[in-house]
Amino acid sequence: MKRPRNTKLLLHACCAPCASAVLEKLSPRHNLTFLYFNPNIQPAAEYQKRLAEFSKLKTKFKFVAAKYEPAGWLAFTQDLSAEPEGGARCQQCFNYRLDYAARTAAELDFPEFGTTLSISPHKNLEQVNTAGRAAAQKYAVKFIEFDFSSLFRRSIELSKKLGLYRQKYCGCLFARDVCPN
Repeated sequence: MKRPRNTKLLLHACCAPCASAVLEKLSPRHNLTFLYFNPNIQPAAEYQKRLAEFSKLKTKFKFVAAKYEPAGWLAFTQDLSAEPEGGARCQQCFNYRLDYAARTAAELDFPEFGTTLSISPHKNLEQVNTAGRAAAQKYAVKFIEFDFSSLFRRSIELSKKLGLYRQKYCGCLFARDVCPN
């Protein structure tokens, strides 16, 4: 069954480069609101730099930026600081961020939410979807399991065209020196 046009959708966005191609794909069918909740990104200057890049996106969308509070994320993940990239720490990070996204969707009366995280070839889609499904169940909203991996190359093209800053790591303090470009 096809979704009706202009479905109201809250979409957790990890960064403007990933959001660019997703915005291009989804905006014709969805009334999008991006949620920027990424307390995993450190230091604060890196967080602010990534946040500022959203202003360069040309397609119309609504935007919600959560308050930057990395202490809660650190407390939630610090026991997993020695975990390898892609392991249990990443699962906890996805759990933390998508729990917030689902709660925000429920509070703002969005029937559905999703995330741009699946665009990255460096993220485990099953980990992302596991976190999204658990959060959706907890807050009684629907998690849309998007697989945006086919849009990765387009996000690179759009980043170049729009002059978007493409970060070299996921943002996590513990992965800064080990994340692939």
